[in-house]
Amino acid sequence: MTTAGSWILGALLAAVTGGAAAAGTLERVAETGVIRAGTRADAVPFAFRRDDGGFQGFSVDLIEEIRKAVEAKLGRPVRTEIAAVTPADRIQRVAGGELDVVCEITTPTWDREAKVDFSIPFFRDGTRVLAFRDTLKTTPDVKDMTVAVAEGTTTAAILERALPGVATRAYPSMDAAFAALRAGEVQGVANIGIILLGLARKLEPDRSVVLLPRTEPLGNEAMACVLPQDDSAWRDFVDATIVGLTRGLGDYRGRYVEIYDRWFGRDGVLVYPLDRSTRDYLLQADIWAR
Repeated sequence: MTTAGSWILGALLAAVTGGAAAAGTLERVAETGVIRAGTRADAVPFAFRRDDGGFQGFSVDLIEEIRKAVEAKLGRPVRTEIAAVTPADRIQRVAGGELDVVCEITTPTWDREAKVDFSIPFFRDGTRVLAFRDTLKTTPDVKDMTVAVAEGTTTAAILERALPGVATRAYPSMDAAFAALRAGEVQGVANIGIILLGLARKLEPDRSVVLLPRTEPLGNEAMACVLPQDDSAWRDFVDATIVGLTRGLGDYRGRYVEIYDRWFGRDGVLVYPLDRSTRDYLLQADIWAR
């Protein structure tokens, strides 16, 4: 972590914890040395399984940065236990106290905010529909397609707002939704564009696909880590860690860019350049005066 990032962490923690007042997640981790984290197993390249069964991806690296920051703060070894979550269970597992943090592709909503808290955004992308190119010969328009979505996501609501009356079918995971597309049960599958391209790369690497609409996305979604409700010390700590990672982002340098390039750069799992509007959006999340 940069010197500036460490300074932010110290300032935030001093303001919110007040020594003996520190309670909740940070206090428990100080006692156990374990962060209980969750991420997805099917969201390439944000979070997916390695051949040995472990997890890898952009959001897995973000969890590791949080772990290192906690370890530095506490001055003791800290390890992370990572569990696989699904769109259907990720909110409840944090709200129920099973997990301390979930980082993957969760979008904050007010309904979810009633049960959990969220960090500042660490990513943003647009919602689109992926179809096999040959599908466009018979169903050229998204509004005429039956579109697969993952259960427990905001995708169906976004589609309905953008394309009133569009037919959707919910599946328990993105892998299952994509399998329905391959089987011909649906003509498209919806999510943020980067996830759709990752699935296509993993499951149908030799088949031509297209993201629709070709111009503007159906909606923009921010991604944030899910955190326990009413634990401001832990929320501020995670926020400060993310802010520290974005130091230098304005000039396309720093730790955030290093992690981004590992997964989305020229030699990454999926080439998806960081555009200026997303960069500026992430930088605007740093609202703290120094």
